[in-house]
Amino acid sequence: MTGFPNIIKKASVNLLYKTGSFAPFHYLNRDKILILTYHRFSETENPFAVSRSQFAAHLAYLSKFRTILSFAKIYECLRNNEKLPENTALITIDDGYRDAYEIAFPLIKKFNVPATLFGVTDFIEQEIWVWTDKMRFIASKMKEENSTIEIANDKIELRNSTPEQVYWTASKVNSILKKMPDMEKELEIARIAKELNVDMPDLPPETNSAITWDQAKEMDKNGLNIESHTVTHPILTNVDETRLNFELRESKLKLEGELQRGINAFCYPAGAVDKKVWQAAKQNGYEGAVTTGYGFNEKGSNPFLLNRIDALPDPVYFAQSSSGFEDFKLKFRK
Repeated sequence: MTGFPNIIKKASVNLLYKTGSFAPFHYLNRDKILILTYHRFSETENPFAVSRSQFAAHLAYLSKFRTILSFAKIYECLRNNEKLPENTALITIDDGYRDAYEIAFPLIKKFNVPATLFGVTDFIEQEIWVWTDKMRFIASKMKEENSTIEIANDKIELRNSTPEQVYWTASKVNSILKKMPDMEKELEIARIAKELNVDMPDLPPETNSAITWDQAKEMDKNGLNIESHTVTHPILTNVDETRLNFELRESKLKLEGELQRGINAFCYPAGAVDKKVWQAAKQNGYEGAVTTGYGFNEKGSNPFLLNRIDALPDPVYFAQSSSGFEDFKLKFRK
């Protein structure tokens, strides 16, 4: 019986989708900017990525109901106080995993829509992992199906009998690691790997690998613009001022050197931002930045604190959130 309410809920959302009942919410939100967040893509459906067919469905839906613009075009309009088209949308992809090139990029070209990829420059250089992948790797490779670790005075049970268990139990650890100073975080990951007898390779496995610079340049010239997501993907609210400016400045300079154009947009790793961080982004020459704060953006929104909405894989739930229906439900509940 535990799944019965969810079955009813999905049936209701499906009915709204099939009857076109989300369409009025596009009209109600026509003067707001929708910014969508993607991370991982896959050939087939899985709980932790957007599949090729799902992404195609997303783009078809957005092309019907939204005017998809590039980050540069949106900021040009805002800077010149020009009116944006109704139902403006921006597609963003974080980190720079290889599947963005292999799966998302061909579809972006096919639908002839602009998008933005926020790349971690040392990741693209093939020098580092995206650190949040490390705990998932450790959990998947530990010798026992169930192991208990202690971190920051918390005991967390790691399970790896299914991919879902690996993802969610590792995410519990990552939520604690995010609160630690950057160096302490890396030491804790190394300690846990040693404690669980897992050998950590210097670079991520193929499934977690990054795009190359050649791929980045190809994408950047063909509609999927590359912008900055730091050098090493630290939690910027947990680093000192010197490191903060290094991550902002050097990632910008590296991308500008490789792509031979100005870099103006930034994405805060894990959405971690405070006044010091967003003002540093402005001082380092960016024109705006996106967070992980949920919601649409209105005229007058702080360009360095722009909200985004996660692109849920299922096309029906994607339509619900991108139309503004989900936002309406959340506000109505309040």
